Amino acid sequence: MTRIRAQIAASIPVAAFIMVAGAAPVAAQDYRVRVDASVQTVSFRGLVSDSIPVALVVPSPDGGLETPDGHAVRCGAADYCFFFLPGPVLRAVPVTTSASLVMWGLGVEGLALHATGRLVGDLGPDRVWPGTVPSGQLIEGYLEYQRSVFIARAGRQLVTSRLEPVGFDGGLLRVRWDKASLDFTGYGGWGLGQAAAISAASPALNPLDEWRPSNRQLVAGAEAALRVRDVDVRAEYRREIDPQNHYFVSERTAFSLGATVAAFRAAGGLDYNIAEGHLGSADFALTYLHSRFSVTAGARRYHPYFSLWTLWGAFSPVPYNAVNVSAQFRPTDWLSVNGRGERYHYDDANVSTAIVPQLEDRGWRSSAGATATLNTRWTLDGDFGLEHGPGAAARFADGTVTYTPNEKFSFDVYGGSLARPLELRYLDATSRWIGGRAEWQVTSQQRIWSDLALVSDDRQRPDPSASSLDQFRIRAGLTVAFGSGADRTPLPPAHRTGQ
Repeated sequence: MTRIRAQIAASIPVAAFIMVAGAAPVAAQDYRVRVDASVQTVSFRGLVSDSIPVALVVPSPDGGLETPDGHAVRCGAADYCFFFLPGPVLRAVPVTTSASLVMWGLGVEGLALHATGRLVGDLGPDRVWPGTVPSGQLIEGYLEYQRSVFIARAGRQLVTSRLEPVGFDGGLLRVRWDKASLDFTGYGGWGLGQAAAISAASPALNPLDEWRPSNRQLVAGAEAALRVRDVDVRAEYRREIDPQNHYFVSERTAFSLGATVAAFRAAGGLDYNIAEGHLGSADFALTYLHSRFSVTAGARRYHPYFSLWTLWGAFSPVPYNAVNVSAQFRPTDWLSVNGRGERYHYDDANVSTAIVPQLEDRGWRSSAGATATLNTRWTLDGDFGLEHGPGAAARFADGTVTYTPNEKFSFDVYGGSLARPLELRYLDATSRWIGGRAEWQVTSQQRIWSDLALVSDDRQRPDPSASSLDQFRIRAGLTVAFGSGADRTPLPPAHRTGQ
């Protein structure tokens, strides 16, 4: 097994090189490649689930149930009650290599190839690091044909918009009408999973097995954008269909607006869930800009969105509404301070809570920070925040000291603390961390970095099941960019102009 892991570790950078070498230029071809590789070693103590027959549990002093040796248990209709115990020390060695390629000069003017992919794996003895399946992932890979009036793409691609990013295997066409400052985009294909580079039908995305869709969804959408001076207006429509029964998986539309008037900037928008017939998320923010400070006031509404094939929509999640204000002030050239505050409340869930007569349905969050650039070498940065909401709260503080002796080297020392007390559950968590990072900019195309961190994470409970997820992390990585050189052609010699 050790030999297999070693072979996998060696194959990751080799595979990245093969992917690049496979795109070696032929006559009149030019290309640019960027390769990022990183490795991390992590050790932590996890939790294991255990059970005990219902007949053996005993009442606790606070009225609950526990094991004879004092572990709080969770019982249901089954014959057993469940609880957690501190587990053994687990070790993970996640390795990631990603590469991006752009190639042009393919014999057709305006034609280019774009590709981005990554290889991931866990070489540790316990293989507990998430997100390492599948090991090979193609994030984007498409041919693009671009002319002055339109852009056409075919292949795997990502589209970002107010309706969240969507990935698909298919085609996209964008047409631009310069006289009217109007863009129109249409796209369609076989969709990928939400926030993933694999299909929603993949078992890696859904542990519910039988509830997972058996076929890839069909995605189709359109977007129109109008830009008139300092005003940007956009409208979008998107739908997803199950090809097996032709049912709608989702159907939504969105509208957004941005404008600049003198020192004021306004931005906002909303989306509407056509398939479920209700308003989705919406927001609006107004910013005043000054040479020394900026102030932003806004309001937003957040409504969780789930595709119709998932179970989560059956729980009827309610939205929350919030108002916020933030500001950034630069009193001197070397000091910048910022702050933000928000107040929010949830809509009425329309549920009966006889045991708890009054539920908490509102909360607030605030944060403040400062950055001090003492000179060209030393920079100090710190943040502090508080949050209190239904059922939980949070307090955090972190800081970083950066030393940059020259253009090639930089060193960071950082630390922080995060406390997350829970109102209705055990396992209040307190985390503290301290670490350092070093970076070497070898050339403009090569960078090497390393990071060392010690994390103390205690899960506090009033019973023997209290545990610690303390972690020791070592990370290292490198970035290399290279190409044919056509995009880095030196400027022609200068000529003296006439007086």
